[in-house]
Amino acid sequence: MKKYFRLIILFLIISSSNNYVYAKSDLKIGAFLPLSGKHGLIGNSIYQSILVTIFELENLNIKIIPLDTESTRNGAVNAFKKGLNQKVDIFVGPIFYKTINDIKNVEGFKNKLFISYSNKEKNIYNNVINFGVNLTSQINAIKKYFNRKDKFIFFGDNTDFTKKVFNSTKKFKSKKKNSIFYKDFKDINYQIKKITNFQARNKSHLSKIKKLQKLYDESVSNNSESLSDKEIIENMKKHDTSEKVSFNKVLISSFNEELIASISYFDFYDANYKDVQFLTLNLWFNKKYLIEPSLQNIIFPSISYNGYKELNEKYQKNFGKDIYHLEALTFDMIPLIASTWFSIKDLKLKASMFNGSYKGKTGNFTIKENKTYRKLFLYKIVDKKFKKI
Repeated sequence: MKKYFRLIILFLIISSSNNYVYAKSDLKIGAFLPLSGKHGLIGNSIYQSILVTIFELENLNIKIIPLDTESTRNGAVNAFKKGLNQKVDIFVGPIFYKTINDIKNVEGFKNKLFISYSNKEKNIYNNVINFGVNLTSQINAIKKYFNRKDKFIFFGDNTDFTKKVFNSTKKFKSKKKNSIFYKDFKDINYQIKKITNFQARNKSHLSKIKKLQKLYDESVSNNSESLSDKEIIENMKKHDTSEKVSFNKVLISSFNEELIASISYFDFYDANYKDVQFLTLNLWFNKKYLIEPSLQNIIFPSISYNGYKELNEKYQKNFGKDIYHLEALTFDMIPLIASTWFSIKDLKLKASMFNGSYKGKTGNFTIKENKTYRKLFLYKIVDKKFKKI
């Protein structure tokens, strides 16, 4: 049977029929996060999102216990042991799956449940549920936008993650025109210049201008020149190419500055959004992408934007800043934990209790085999705004 929840419904569940609610002790949630060290900024942001969520559930007996991993292996071990001593019922976190490997051999590990922000899909422990936006969810959303008539380019960095993205594109119906894995930031320019066949297109363009100019000069000498011909020539001189590229879509597996640089170089070599549809992975509605002209019309998969904005407003109201991205997941994670805990007789939470389909603030998602699969939406940047398509 599928299970559904909304934050607003949670209060009704807790306060209604005794068939669903049991007298339980306080729910102790261990916030297993890097609250200091090199990852302290994102760790504290997530911790703040937990506090906001708990405030909305103030009628429930929930205690949040901060467990600082200090962004180190030893810190993670100590934080986990502290959680055991505090007898937490469930650990929220970590952010990075590496932290799980740091504590997997600590006594008591297998007896505790973790709901992690990681989006890892392989080699998951039986007591760890990965709640992040995984690659499968993103590819399932993107692949719907590709059809058999498309000829697309795959472009990304030379990392294991990008290779996973590349392998996932085998599900696409479109014909893959080419695949490029750039070595470093400097290599982006060279690879895009090559893949767009810019030199040949530019040479052909200059040749056309030369021929038209010759014809126009001859017409001038014969007093038969046309003003429109001159305008055509002058307009052509404003561009480097006149031939379109041999592909109509590009999937870019890059982020931040490398994503911006990649699309900017495509634009520089006359393969821009007017003729080519660019797609990428989840941008988490980061506003910095809105101000980049070359990213106009780029398409990406993500969670519900309306839900994200609602959660961001709550976060801004409490902390005076925007949520980074992972914090948004907290607003579904904590109510899910609470509704499960207060509706079962068991005094121990198990991963199998969370299997099912749900409706959350960030959208619909399903937990199966300790992984979270999300029904993501496609968004496009249009006139410096995120628009659902």
